[in-house]
Amino acid sequence: MSSYDLMNKSLTTNSIRRRYYTILFLVWFATSLPLSLSVLLAQARGIGLAEVGLALGVYSLTIVALEVPTGGLADAVGRKRVALLAFALAALYNLAFLFAFSFPTLLLAMILYGVSRALSSGALDAWFVDALQAADPTIDLQPALAGAETVSLLALGLGTLLGGLLPRLFTALPPDGTAVLTPLAIPIVAALIVKLLLVVAVAVLIHERGAGRPWHGRLVAETGAGFRAVPGLVGDAAQLSRANPRLLLLMSASFVAGLAVISLEALWQPHFAGLAGATGSAAPTPLLGVIMAGSFVAAMGGNLLAGRLSRGLGGRHALVGALSRLLEGASILALAVAGALIPAAGFFWLAYLMGGVGLSPHAALLNAEIPAERRSAMLSVQSLASYLGSFLGGAVLGAVAERVSIPAAWLIAGALTVVSLVPYLILDARRDRAEGDRGSEQLLQQP
Repeated sequence: MSSYDLMNKSLTTNSIRRRYYTILFLVWFATSLPLSLSVLLAQARGIGLAEVGLALGVYSLTIVALEVPTGGLADAVGRKRVALLAFALAALYNLAFLFAFSFPTLLLAMILYGVSRALSSGALDAWFVDALQAADPTIDLQPALAGAETVSLLALGLGTLLGGLLPRLFTALPPDGTAVLTPLAIPIVAALIVKLLLVVAVAVLIHERGAGRPWHGRLVAETGAGFRAVPGLVGDAAQLSRANPRLLLLMSASFVAGLAVISLEALWQPHFAGLAGATGSAAPTPLLGVIMAGSFVAAMGGNLLAGRLSRGLGGRHALVGALSRLLEGASILALAVAGALIPAAGFFWLAYLMGGVGLSPHAALLNAEIPAERRSAMLSVQSLASYLGSFLGGAVLGAVAERVSIPAAWLIAGALTVVSLVPYLILDARRDRAEGDRGSEQLLQQP
């Protein structure tokens, strides 16, 4: 028996859960601390909404560009090593953002963050499952994974709320836009400290097989092989999409979804700060934390509601997708014209609720069209479609918000979201026709 197996035998499943949940909490707590304030900080430093949107788009493209090349790194060089690298880069992102007084520095920060997110995707999740199964081969993973989801949501909620409160505790600092350390910059500093603690926690709490083996050569080889595999995977996925019009319809819907989400994420902070009547100050920040936390709850509720809607409509996932896009787009349109804080917050949450409703029906439709042997490539192309929408939405709608107004950008995003129900209606109509054809064939076969 190897030292790795002996180590896992000595760890109870409860001990493994505590280690993983501690790290998971730190990850999402640090991530959420600046979530409700980062755009306001960039604006206070003279960075326009068009530049903020473009930087968010580049962040999205960085993730999808590295998704395939880094996909095998954790298995090749070790989950712990990849996680340590990812979280160290995440800390560098916060450091770069802290000193971002210009667009190039902001862009550098977002690229670092994108690389970090691409590297961290699934690395410790895989360690957690392997460690649990090594400790107890008969374990039911569902409760452990559900507990991880609960910890993540708790960390997101607490971090968002605390991040909104922190600037009010440091009002004696210089005004925002005039120095590195200002009230709105404090959540960035707090996130940096938590991420440094996270690196230490991973180093101390995570143990895995082969930790002492040389890995530098494998790191270069695996990354190079990943980049060389990208053209073939994309070409294969493109060929499959051309042969299956239903996939093209779903990809177009993913593209618009990315555009709509980035328009909300990039623009909601200055819009709600303006509605609160305190743009450029720390006064509205607790309220912004509450609004952001509410959006997490709404998206989670929408995800839970999706199953009931699909069952109630007889498993017509495409119809559920169409309804969610209609109501999500209508919510964004209503948000654009809402002139008061409370109704605007309600429409903002409703948009996230309906976005959550559409996630699992879309995933079910997509996976039903993908052959198992091509699933990985097609899911990567699906991500690419969504992130391309994010990139275009961040660049174009950010410019519209800066040159015209935020409501004008949301009117465009809302209208496009409503139009994106068309692919789902086409898919639902084709489903009805297919069922009708099957019924006709059965009648003809009867004696």
